[in-house]
Amino acid sequence: MKKPVLATLGLAGACVACCTIPLAIPLFGGAAALGLTSWLGVNAGISLELLVLVVMASIAAAVWGALVWTRRRRARQCGADAPGGSTCAVGPDASGCGCATR
Repeated sequence: MKKPVLATLGLAGACVACCTIPLAIPLFGGAAALGLTSWLGVNAGISLELLVLVVMASIAAAVWGALVWTRRRRARQCGADAPGGSTCAVGPDASGCGCATR
C-alpha cells in the first residue's frame, strides 16, 4: 500500500476511536436506564407515569447537586474578597476560579 492510503486509514481510525467512543458511552447509559425502567415497569408493576416522574426527579436532583457542588468548589478556590469588596482576591492557585483574571 502507498503512504497516502495508510495515512488516510490511520486518520480514519483515529477519528473513529476519538469520536465514537465518547458518543457511545451516553448511548449505552441511556439504553441501560431504559432497560431498567422497562424491567421495573414489567416486573414490579410500577406504572409508566410514576417511573417517568421518578426519573425526572432524579435528573433534576442530580443537576441541582452538580450545580451546588461546582459553586461551592469555585467559592473555595476564589478565596476571600478584597477589602474593597468589589474585586476578588485571586491567588496563583485559583486558575479554575470564576473570578480569575483571564
